[in-house]
Amino acid sequence: MATRFSHTARIDTHVENVFTSYGDEAFWRDRIAAVGSPEDTLDDFSATGDTVTVTVTQHIPDSDIPDLARKVLPGQLVIVRTSTFGDFDGERFTGTARAEAAGGLGMISGGAEAVHRDGAAHESVSGQVKVSVPLLGGKLEKLVVGHLDRLFEAEYQHLRRWTAAR
Repeated sequence: MATRFSHTARIDTHVENVFTSYGDEAFWRDRIAAVGSPEDTLDDFSATGDTVTVTVTQHIPDSDIPDLARKVLPGQLVIVRTSTFGDFDGERFTGTARAEAAGGLGMISGGAEAVHRDGAAHESVSGQVKVSVPLLGGKLEKLVVGHLDRLFEAEYQHLRRWTAAR
């Protein structure tokens, strides 16, 4: 059974600035440099019409992997993460995301909504984590959700800095 997660962030700018940032390849390159590991890569970026699709490969450092998870990993933890943002109407947009661990050990899927409210953008993400390891899957899923919380907060801090500078 999968473990659910959710995260909400307030970004002190209009939601249009958030959507514009997501549609800027330079934002993603800068975010990878600021939030990821040196091995992370931007594999694909597409901004057409009102749809933005981004694929990133993330290499999770060994120091971020709990001992329990290291016991079942076949090597370095590599995550391929694809996010799509669209349906922007000037006050709101939506998104979907999917991330898979190399080797088929786990999958994260979810959705997002960003709205303009009270003079700021409010983005909410939610989804589920599924780790396919017998007997340990549930424990590992909880560890992944904890990692996601820290990752999302770092990514939103970067987004806040990026939009404030523009």
